Amino acid sequence: MALSDGQLSSLTDFAIARAERLRSGPVGVEAMRQHMDAGDAVLLGDFPGAPVRFVDRWWRAGEGWWEPLEEASVAALDEEARRWALSQQAVFTQQDLDVPDPMESR
Repeated sequence: MALSDGQLSSLTDFAIARAERLRSGPVGVEAMRQHMDAGDAVLLGDFPGAPVRFVDRWWRAGEGWWEPLEEASVAALDEEARRWALSQQAVFTQQDLDVPDPMESR
């Protein structure tokens, strides 16, 4: 049984609303760990306070949850992540290892 245009439109609207809700509200520590394990979220690096890239946004750890950073911070952090990825690529290339890209999620 095929879905009607109205049903498809409703499903699309629901998916958009769900994605926006994920982008704007806090995410529990365990839930974010599951997203990281699944490759849907990428930790910027192995250092205290490292942000996570998840649903096209950067997040920082709070007390018991991860919270999205404000949009103004996202562009600056994107540029820093690109620089970090390039520096890591240079190091790992010399060591002939595969380096993860924090700007990409699976």
